[in-house]
Amino acid sequence: MSSSDRLPIRRTEQDPQARSKPMKRQHTARYYAERVRENCTARVTKTVCAIFLGLVLVVGIVFFILWLSLSPHRPRFHMVEFTVPGLAQPTGFENAEITFNVTVRNSNQHIGIYYDSMVGSVLYRDQRIGSAPLMDPFFQEPKTTTVVDRTFGAATLTVNSKRWEEFMNDRQQGTVVFRLDITSAIRFKISTWSSKHHRMHVSCDVAVGQDGTILPAWKNKRCPIIGLIGLLALCLWLTLRPRSPNYTIVNFSVPSVNDSNASDHGIIQYELVIGNPNKNSGIYYDDIFLLFYHGVDKVGNNTIPSFYQSKYRNFRVLNHVDIDTPLWTALRSSILNATAELRVETKGYQISLKYL
Repeated sequence: MSSSDRLPIRRTEQDPQARSKPMKRQHTARYYAERVRENCTARVTKTVCAIFLGLVLVVGIVFFILWLSLSPHRPRFHMVEFTVPGLAQPTGFENAEITFNVTVRNSNQHIGIYYDSMVGSVLYRDQRIGSAPLMDPFFQEPKTTTVVDRTFGAATLTVNSKRWEEFMNDRQQGTVVFRLDITSAIRFKISTWSSKHHRMHVSCDVAVGQDGTILPAWKNKRCPIIGLIGLLALCLWLTLRPRSPNYTIVNFSVPSVNDSNASDHGIIQYELVIGNPNKNSGIYYDDIFLLFYHGVDKVGNNTIPSFYQSKYRNFRVLNHVDIDTPLWTALRSSILNATAELRVETKGYQISLKYL
């Protein structure tokens, strides 16, 4: 081998042992074997994870596409006709009738709907005046419309002369407003699979004119459906619905009634407990005015300054009321004769709620 094929090596005189000192190996063969094994394991793990995540992504996309194409739409209700034939007759309540016609549209392309029950109710001023089943159980094919019509007669309606007079008073104003509520239990059907029951509530406001027929502005109007969102809102409202505070007089006395030296002047001692029954909200109170009555006569008053009450807490008030001479004489006489009747009222207070 020629000298040009060799690598030059430089030695210095300062390191005389460099020629004889052996080169140390940094790592053993086992170390490198373990490193290779760890790298292989990491690569296999990464590959498996990548394949798994890829499958999850593909399955998620497939399910998302299926949901977009098969997601069930709630049926659509439209008020077509609503008639109160005898509305123009002063004594029409004796043979009262209400006739209505509602269309139900299944707008799904691949999903049918089972109606296991359907009940209709007619309300006037939020008071039910009639209710009855509307249709027997039936199945509605996709992209079809079903007509629901019914007549509520005298046997179904609970309309008396007073209620009919209210109808007539509204009729003089030109409009009588009713509400038709339809409650159904439905199931969705996809191929051979059927969903669980879903309760559906439809609310149709409708107005008739002086002749008892539906007004044009209300004809073919879509009826809102209270579904899961409405149910969630109802549950939230029931959870956070504020309750009014409770006022309880736990102690009440007229200490000077038997004192002959106090015959011209007296006091009423009382202990009042104001309870906040709300578990999720505190209450801000403005000034509360307490009025004390003996029969129809006001014998005194007091004011509780504004304050804040924490949730589910009681506020206790210990105080007294001074009674002037004319009223004290009558009150003392009634108490001594065991015929006194006292009453306490609150007046002029306002409260605001703070949810916690």
